[in-house]
Amino acid sequence: MRILYDHQLFSRQSAGGASRYFFELLRYVAHVPDVQAELLVGMQSSAYPLRTLSSANLRITGYDGPAVSGIWLYVVNEAFSNGVGLFRGKMDVYHPTLYRSLPLVRTRRLVATHHDCTQERFPQEFRYAEKVMKAKKTLYQRADAIICVSEWCRKELLDFYDVDRSKTQVIYHGLTRLPRSPEAAHSLQKQLRKEYLLYVGSRATYKNFTGLLKAFHATGLAPSFDLLALGGGALTSAEEKLIASLGIEKNVICLPLVSDELLAEAYAGAQLFVYPSLSEGFGFPPLEAMSVGCPVLTSQVSSIPEVCQDAPFYFDPADRNSFTGELLRALNDEPARQRVIARGREVAAQYDWQKCGGETLALYRQCQ
Repeated sequence: MRILYDHQLFSRQSAGGASRYFFELLRYVAHVPDVQAELLVGMQSSAYPLRTLSSANLRITGYDGPAVSGIWLYVVNEAFSNGVGLFRGKMDVYHPTLYRSLPLVRTRRLVATHHDCTQERFPQEFRYAEKVMKAKKTLYQRADAIICVSEWCRKELLDFYDVDRSKTQVIYHGLTRLPRSPEAAHSLQKQLRKEYLLYVGSRATYKNFTGLLKAFHATGLAPSFDLLALGGGALTSAEEKLIASLGIEKNVICLPLVSDELLAEAYAGAQLFVYPSLSEGFGFPPLEAMSVGCPVLTSQVSSIPEVCQDAPFYFDPADRNSFTGELLRALNDEPARQRVIARGREVAAQYDWQKCGGETLALYRQCQ
């Protein structure tokens, strides 16, 4: 079976949950005996070591470079990939990594992955939301099968797009165990002054980071805890203004870019990981925290209860008292914390990339 993956996602981001997903799929198919897979990646600088995946069953067409992900790189790689794809012959399965398909690729079957409906629910937060939704509509109409990363994700897909449910299938992500590092632990400790609560990732409005700032202030935790925000870039001027107005400037530490090693150490050392997001198709960070024994407090919305099950502390993001009350409980109720930690490890262990890869390959074969 011949399978093709394209450059799209790797041209638009150097790291993230979706690109990790495709990296792990590629790693899986690279060792399947009757598969001949290819990634037309072009010029890339992914945080994930794509070139190391090359094998007798997986060809990586492209080269590493100092490229910065973005629209200009996308255009260059689009031209490169279409040119190469034109001469590759007909594929059995083409699985685009984002929401368009290369026009010059010939394939028997097209498989798409639907990650979430964030642009659909919060179009005001995305500059190209209308174009993304138009591309999704076209792709999903053409696709022979659509992978949804959770049942919630499938529900949203069917709410927003005219898609036949019979061509959708839920395949959960796996979980990559983050590497621990004494050097990263030492580096992190130099940034900290006291025990801390942890926040990870994008701070877009729907991620509800401002809600966390307000709850942190309202609970009076600042004398005892810092709030560590990892990834997501530097604090915006609006965030800095809010933090100053709350009087917690000395308690919010932001590290805009972090390695997997530092992230693992941050999870392991946090008193609590807080994930206040209002919308997720899957959501890796709570599971990452659970896997290293960090208790989790998260919003009880979208896919989060489905994926995290009964492991975290939950709050209602529409109720400010629920947020502050559960935040204090998650820090002070020790028996509950121990239950959450133990159950979290059990839940995180259920998510396996081998299982994800096997189910995805079975779907490819079903589509042939």
